[in-house]
Amino acid sequence: MKVYAMNISSINPDDKKWYKYLSQKRIEKVERIKKSIQKSQSIGAELLLNYAVNGDIKKCVEWELDANGKLYLKEDTGLYVNLSHSGDYAVCAVHTKPVGVDIQQCRKCDNKLAERFFTSSETTAIKYGDVSFFEIWTKKESFVKVVGRGLSIPLNSFSVLEDTAEYDGKTYRFKEYKLKNDNYKLFSCFLD
Repeated sequence: MKVYAMNISSINPDDKKWYKYLSQKRIEKVERIKKSIQKSQSIGAELLLNYAVNGDIKKCVEWELDANGKLYLKEDTGLYVNLSHSGDYAVCAVHTKPVGVDIQQCRKCDNKLAERFFTSSETTAIKYGDVSFFEIWTKKESFVKVVGRGLSIPLNSFSVLEDTAEYDGKTYRFKEYKLKNDNYKLFSCFLD
């Protein structure tokens, strides 16, 4: 498995030069987005996808979304891919097994969110400083993405305090990645 990260702060989303490297679906998505940072994140995510699959950001990858909104490659390459972005970063995970990835820029948050979306043991671990809110959130997001059901799986219905999580008789493993900027949490989750 490989995870690629790109600082997207230098991507000017109003510069159409990026469009020649993007799929038509991505161009349409970028043009619907209002905020510049989100446009840059979306452009960066697809550039990383191109690089991760083809070794070249300029060689466009054809992709589709399944019924649950999970991205897959149109051409059968034997690869599973997943994208995420937050703040100044876009990330792409590529694996020969199902994979999910999530990145979150850490910021101050209300612990009532943890009580609402996390298990009681996760909330307790955050309260006592054993783990951060964004570590739990990022692991949960990567998990629901690898399973491919998105937020139809209630986030408080499973725990990510361990290095693995179980779902539908399968075991999924988490892996953390560090960026030079330590104000981010980045996790992948993949079928073990």
